[in-house]
Amino acid sequence: MSPSFLVFLFMLAAFLLLTLAAAVRWVWHFFRPPRSAVASVAKLGEPSIVADGLLLIGVATAWYGVAGGWIAQFTIYPIYADFAPLGREAFHAFSRGYLSRIGIPLLPIGVMCLAWALLLWLPSRRVPQRAVSAVVILCVAFVAITPFAAIAQEKMFAHGFSESLYSRLMWSNGIRSVIFTAIGLLSLTAIRSRWTTRSNHEPGA
Repeated sequence: MSPSFLVFLFMLAAFLLLTLAAAVRWVWHFFRPPRSAVASVAKLGEPSIVADGLLLIGVATAWYGVAGGWIAQFTIYPIYADFAPLGREAFHAFSRGYLSRIGIPLLPIGVMCLAWALLLWLPSRRVPQRAVSAVVILCVAFVAITPFAAIAQEKMFAHGFSESLYSRLMWSNGIRSVIFTAIGLLSLTAIRSRWTTRSNHEPGA
């Protein structure tokens, strides 16, 4: 397992822990609301360069994920089927080459998940928390569906091409691509809220 892939897994673990902690905090506040709700709202409205930076990173990496998901669906993963008739050795060489290099391209996806999870803790001014929460939930869905594709690739790497495993890889990545697309659209909604507020109501903010 490459160091870059280990970093990716570490980022996903950090994302899940941040998300779980945010969910626990939400449940706690739901049953025990803070004494000063007004102060809490005011705090959420304070400007934050860090939060705005996280928002920009979240949007950029979200659309990286959209592009990567559909490129894999229509270009990269079909090559598995193209290599299958060439024999086990050629197929294994392609699988080994792909899996040994996938770690670095996955890093922006880990950054995306982390950025949106951090926005639960450092809200960006005027960005609806509902949109941020929806993106985080979709990121969790991405993490949940990814093992189906990863296990299919691992088994084909070990045992050769399989129609059933290839089908699993394609439908699971298709779901991931749809998830990435939804994240991308929601990210545009989030940054539009921040951008229009910044330009119309807070010049120079």
